[in-house]
Amino acid sequence: MKGGCKVYPNQGVKIDPRTIASGRMPESLKVFSGQLNYGYNYLVKNGYCIQADIDKIIGKPETLEAYNQSRHKFKSSYWCMTDFYIIEFFRTSMTNYKIYALRILFFQESPSLDFLKKKQDMQD
Repeated sequence: MKGGCKVYPNQGVKIDPRTIASGRMPESLKVFSGQLNYGYNYLVKNGYCIQADIDKIIGKPETLEAYNQSRHKFKSSYWCMTDFYIIEFFRTSMTNYKIYALRILFFQESPSLDFLKKKQDMQD
């Protein structure tokens, strides 16, 4: 694998050989693929993040180099962290992105139950 990683995240997993996969996250964590503006909506709608998180990162994934031009997976990916997820934006071409989400939870920094209730009310 190119990019300097010694451990490939999809090692030992059968995926379509035509798949352009991230260098950091396995394909099993992919939650969306397509145009970025639809990806933002998908993340908020399905509870991966809130609109405030999107407002913080908007514009950064657009500056990534497309993988089909650069052939460098790390120049084509951007990571951000929300309260519950590490989200990776991976730009596969000029218009298409893959979004991966890894669920995390830090017990010492976990939000209060009031925050969870507000987040659930916002989704409804």
